Amino acid sequence: MEETVEVSDRNTSLYYSAFQYMFEAADMTSCLWQPTLKAIGRTQLELAGLQAKQTRAVVQWAYQWMRPTTPNDFLNANALLWSTMIQQYAEVAPRMAAVVETAAESATNPEVLQLPKKPARDTLILLDRGEVAPLERRVA
Repeated sequence: MEETVEVSDRNTSLYYSAFQYMFEAADMTSCLWQPTLKAIGRTQLELAGLQAKQTRAVVQWAYQWMRPTTPNDFLNANALLWSTMIQQYAEVAPRMAAVVETAAESATNPEVLQLPKKPARDTLILLDRGEVAPLERRVA
């Protein structure tokens, strides 16, 4: 039995164009929010890195508190903890300021990125087909 394949030029749904416009609007909106969301992500990564460094400093501080030899060691451990934390804040502050500056700049002067070209709809291409025979309707 021979099978016939019919390719329709029509959309598969009456609502296709409406949904297509809605998805394109969502893409345009995401292009406007993209720099802000990127800045939020970078901020979260910087804060997570700072938290990891400070956790390491606190564990080192607790270790020094468990094995003191003189009362002066308590003071030295506290001074070392606070100097380490302040140094870590000083390292992170310029990077956080750069993130905020980039986000503020993109908010005042938004750069809309071009959408990528839409690919053609997926179709099945049969390479071994010769000349396309005219479609015929068969009745059972």
